[in-house]
Amino acid sequence: MRRPDHVPAGEWGTAIVFCKPCKKTTTEPNGEKKDETFFVLRTYMVFNVDQVLGADVDRFRVGHEPIGAAEIDERFEQAEMAVAATGADIRFGGNEAFYRPAGDYIQMPPRAQWASSSDYCEALLHELCHWTEHESRLDWDRTKAENSYALGELIAELGACFLAGELGLPLDQSLGNHAAYLQSWLTAMKADTRFIFRASSQASKAADFILSFSRKEEPEVVEEAAIII
Repeated sequence: MRRPDHVPAGEWGTAIVFCKPCKKTTTEPNGEKKDETFFVLRTYMVFNVDQVLGADVDRFRVGHEPIGAAEIDERFEQAEMAVAATGADIRFGGNEAFYRPAGDYIQMPPRAQWASSSDYCEALLHELCHWTEHESRLDWDRTKAENSYALGELIAELGACFLAGELGLPLDQSLGNHAAYLQSWLTAMKADTRFIFRASSQASKAADFILSFSRKEEPEVVEEAAIII
């Protein structure tokens, strides 16, 4: 995603402010407890379709026709091509999907065992995000105390969602499963306010790294200056 060349720097996107009231209980010198209310403000930059360049953005327009079965199949094929471009060692067999750090490979059940292409691709993208943890790639060291198992799983699940969105894969059928999975880890780490921000940041890095193998750089457009004589 990049800004159109005709939009001046600093004037692209739309800034929105999230405001949430929070309560805090303090103890007065005399021992009396007092409730205080304060507001948390966060600013986010969002974009509408007309502010984004790309060949696949029209599907986000209101009223855009749903994609047909043939196009969905083509997108799954493109997603598998993007996975293949990474050169990851993916082995098939057994009944479990996992990434084995010691051998640096991904294990997947045979394609025929999956209920749908969506389930298969989402599981593969999840494990591929774990694959980026290797020291030769993003070097996300699991031996560090702060890099917990829960955080690693949340990163992989968020990364799979980011990748599915970038690759144009339909998520509507399994979005509830993603939400339930993410919520389970968020509940487990509810006390850590930085948890979701750390997870989303690393998930974004993982998704970008995976897509970097198959992304084609857009040719730079050079505008010719008019010469007035």
